[in-house]
Formats: sequence, C-alpha cells, structure tokens
Amino acid sequence: MNLGEEKFEDKGRDIMFLSREGSSVEGVLKKIKQIGVPEDGKWQTLILYLRYIAEYNYLTLTQKKKIKKLLIDVISKNKFDDAEYEKVNRRLGNILFEPYKKKLEEVIEESHEMIKRFTEMSQLRKKHIEDLEQNTIEIIEKTDDIEFTIKKIKQSFRQVLNLLEEDIKNLYENVNIDGLTSLYNRKFLARNLDKILEKCNENTLPCCILMFDIDDFKKINDNYGHRVGDQALKIVAKIIKKKGETLLLENKKGNFFPIRYGGEEFCVILEGYESKEGYNFGENIRKGIAKYNFIVRSVDGEVVESGIKITVSGGVSSTYKGDKLGERLIEEADQALYKAKRSGKNRIEVYNLDG
Repeated sequence: MNLGEEKFEDKGRDIMFLSREGSSVEGVLKKIKQIGVPEDGKWQTLILYLRYIAEYNYLTLTQKKKIKKLLIDVISKNKFDDAEYEKVNRRLGNILFEPYKKKLEEVIEESHEMIKRFTEMSQLRKKHIEDLEQNTIEIIEKTDDIEFTIKKIKQSFRQVLNLLEEDIKNLYENVNIDGLTSLYNRKFLARNLDKILEKCNENTLPCCILMFDIDDFKKINDNYGHRVGDQALKIVAKIIKKKGETLLLENKKGNFFPIRYGGEEFCVILEGYESKEGYNFGENIRKGIAKYNFIVRSVDGEVVESGIKITVSGGVSSTYKGDKLGERLIEEADQALYKAKRSGKNRIEVYNLDG
C-alpha cells in the first residue's frame, strides 16, 4: 500500500468512527469533499447512506462490520465512476439481503423435511383409512339398528382421528423439538424469534436472550464417552427448563422458551424481561448447575462415579420494544458468552456495546 492509499484509508476510518453526537450530516459532507469524493449527488448520497446505515439497530453486528469495511474500501480505492458505483451497490445489496437469504434457505430445507415426513405418515395411515371404509360397510350390512350403527361408525372414525392427531403432534415435535433434550431446537428459534420480538414491540415489552455453553464439555466426552456427555446435556436442559418454569410461576409475567442451540450450547428467550432480570435468571441457572451432583452411571444403571461437577458460562443480550433483529441479539449474547469464557468461565456476562 502506498502513502496515498494509506491517507484515503485513514480518512475512511475517520468518517465511519465519528460519533453520532459530534458528527452532523454537514460535517460528514465536508469531510467527504476533503478526501476527494466528487460533488456528484449520487456518490455523496451513497457514502452518507453507508455512514449512517451502519448505526441502525435492525442490522446484525456482522452486517455492520461488512458495511464499515465497504465504506473504507470505497474511500481507499478513490474510484468514483459509474461502473464502481454499480459494484458498490451490488455489494451493499448482498450485505443487506444476507440474513433473509439464510432464512429462505432454512425455510426451503424445512419444507422439504416436512413434505417428506408428511408423505411417510400418509402412506402409514392409508391402511387405517382403507380399514375404516371396510369396517363402515360391514357395520351397515350387519345391523338394522340405526343408533348402534351410528355409534360404531363414530368409534371407528374416532380411532382414525386419534391416529391422525398423534401424527400431527409427532410432525410438530419432529420440526420443533430437540430429540435428546426435549427442548425447542434451533429451527424453532430461527422461525419464531423475530415473531416474539414483534410481539414485544406491539406490547411495549422488553425481551432477553441468554446463551449458555457447558464449560470444558469436550473433557466430559473424552473422559467418560459420548453417552455420558448426552446425560450431561439432558441434566443441563432439565435444570434450565425447571428454573424457567419457576421464574414464570413466581413473577406471573412473560414467556420462557428454552432451546438447544447446538452441541453443548443452549439458548433461552425471556419475553417480557429486562436485562437485569435476564442476568439474575442466568445466575440462577449457573448456580443450579454448579451445585448439581452429577453421577455417571453404566448402561445397567450402576453408579460408576459421583460428585462430578459441571459448570456453564453465559451471555445476556436484551432489547426494548423489539428494536433489534433477532440475529443481532443472538450475536450480542454470543459475544457476552465468549467474554465470560475469556474471564475464567462459570460466570454470566451482559452484552455491553463498549465491550
């Protein structure tokens, strides 16, 4: 990089990191002109847009970083022709559309799974429906008692309906519930988090996201095997669920959604709870897990080892009136979680914009 390029990159950073309070539109425009952006309205408008859109709450942290980098790249390159303008706009469009593209891909994948599962269930129940038809014919042929006939036909229909209702329940659980822990799964989170935030916005309610990760989980798997690791996941899930149910019972407000996020990581949505309440709830879970006496049992149920301690680290992020996208809340809670990990584990941290 030559001196001229360094100069433009430094000025690009100056534009991006000016504080909102000390940086009027006029002030930014003045700086834009100083670094050589043509007074062509479209380039000035685009750079102003890049400057201020990166402050919006509805963007994820990843999107904000990419937009900041895009602005610095534009200023550093110092190329302001029509072809470059189109190129920058395409990059910006890809950044803004990224979360929706990801969600669309998840919906398509989920739809394929549901169709496949529904087809399997339909084939399974085809025989029951054929039997229902045959039974109905036989009942009508064998008796002249109308009341008895109606009663028998109702019973046959009810049996098939019960089977179909069970299929619907299984289909819902297959899509939304984690098979190991019986908590909600990540697909449920992807589909419902923004809906929950919209509800909070409509009702002027706060909302918290908590992310938990079992500390040194790999050591559990390495020392005792994956079967015991699965036992640990079930115990942690059980404690999270019980603590959440107690929270709702004691506070008589809001909603609680416990989720297995993936691997040894868990997520909790607290609808109607502020950041401090989320932290206190996280601490309650952390302490409950830390004092639990984990017992390793053999396949036959015999106690192999007892007194094993499990700990978790956690991160909390919050929003009020649904002013943030769900994906951004997850990123913030994740950042707080990893701060807890770096700070010694077995602790809860709250996301702070200033770090």
